[in-house]
Amino acid sequence: MAVKTLDTASAAGVPRQRTAIRRYRCSRPVSVALADGIITKDTVVLDYGCGLGGDIRYLQKQRITAAGWDPHHRPDGTLGPADVVHLGYVLNVIEDPQERMMTLRRAYEFARRALIVAVRVDRTLDDADEFGDGYLTNRGTFQKIYTQAEFREYLEQTVGRRSHAAGLGMAYVFADDQAEASYLANRAFTRRLEYRTDLIAEFKKSRVAQRFVALANTLGRVPLPEEFRGYDRLVETFGSSERINRLTLHHIDSVSFDGSRAQRRDDILVFLAMLRLQGLKPPPISALPPTVRSDIKTIWPTYAAAQTEGTEFLFRLGDPQQVKQSAAGLPVGKLVADDLYIHRSIEDDLPALLRLIVFAAKQIVGDVIYNIIKVRTDGRAISFLYYPDFDHDAHPALQSSIRVYLPKATYDIRDYATSDNPPILHRKDAFVSTTHPLFQQFHGLTAAEERAGLLDAPNIGYRQAWRIVLSERGYSIRGHDLVKP
Repeated sequence: MAVKTLDTASAAGVPRQRTAIRRYRCSRPVSVALADGIITKDTVVLDYGCGLGGDIRYLQKQRITAAGWDPHHRPDGTLGPADVVHLGYVLNVIEDPQERMMTLRRAYEFARRALIVAVRVDRTLDDADEFGDGYLTNRGTFQKIYTQAEFREYLEQTVGRRSHAAGLGMAYVFADDQAEASYLANRAFTRRLEYRTDLIAEFKKSRVAQRFVALANTLGRVPLPEEFRGYDRLVETFGSSERINRLTLHHIDSVSFDGSRAQRRDDILVFLAMLRLQGLKPPPISALPPTVRSDIKTIWPTYAAAQTEGTEFLFRLGDPQQVKQSAAGLPVGKLVADDLYIHRSIEDDLPALLRLIVFAAKQIVGDVIYNIIKVRTDGRAISFLYYPDFDHDAHPALQSSIRVYLPKATYDIRDYATSDNPPILHRKDAFVSTTHPLFQQFHGLTAAEERAGLLDAPNIGYRQAWRIVLSERGYSIRGHDLVKP
């Protein structure tokens, strides 16, 4: 990340820089935007206040069209409209509030689809000298430090559009309604069922038909022609689309088909509830992807009926009993008192109501670093927990916790990185599904520790107590094996 320091204000509204740090990877905001599909190979990116241009070089290596401008390092760089504009850690260093606001508005005006904004929201400068509405660092540079809530409120008041939290100190502001709807749809819609071809009867002689039926099982409906490569070959062999549909419906795996349709229904309800949760109107059905339009027409009599059910579904967030039932019915996860723990790998397979709760929490803090989610079974709080090296550490220690309180839209951060006695995990197999590649290793260790009576000892949820129990009983752990020296 380039370190941007205030010198003199440029006419374009971005502060001049004295120094910048060279980067050989992309910044976190750009990395997150790539993962979220905001930046793709089809987008043109402007890095507004690009420093030494590390993000530009990285994107160009990925064959993404990217250009940048910076008042000090690239004063002659490209400065004009682009699909996506990145304003990374610029607002922090602008001392003049009016100039800061002008910079944000100018960046948004350049964005045809979306603006990515990143600022510092940490409290590492609490001991620095106050200066205006920010601080002077020990290097004599100005830094405006935001809280997450203050950051998003500032964005929305300045630009006049809803912001979407992408992480702590990171947010998206969309200039295009359809791009905003597509972003939310990508977060809501998943196709989780695996292909099934074992129950195909008459179509089994045709490999193309087998693939078509398998896709129908996955989607929970007959695929659209544009969703299936080779559809023309099916028409040539079996006749009209109507005949293909009848043959497909006759030979589908009804259990897989019905299960997939139920999941697609849940996905659409989550999507519509996401929109309502943010005060956004559902887009016209014509603006939705063809596959989603087809799902809606298959499941509901009208788009209005789907919207009504989506609104009713949203209200379930405030019903602790329904949240509790969703958590209790999960075949995976670790339920401890009033908290459900799951691994991130099964997040997409959560019941719709729990997925909506996680989404609501991410609207407050964004997609932070975590690999375990803790959901309070009344639905009022979510914690994003990070255990480094979860896969290979038999009892990983908690490094950080971000607990989000949904009713108040606030959060707390706890850092255990320097703790001598951090919380640790046991029974890792309970957090993941049986399809996790390391499930058997996790399960084997849990079984061995249960046979040895180790998991019944008190206070083993902390590293020091666990080490004492192992030592007193003459055990040690190598990899995921329990051994006696």
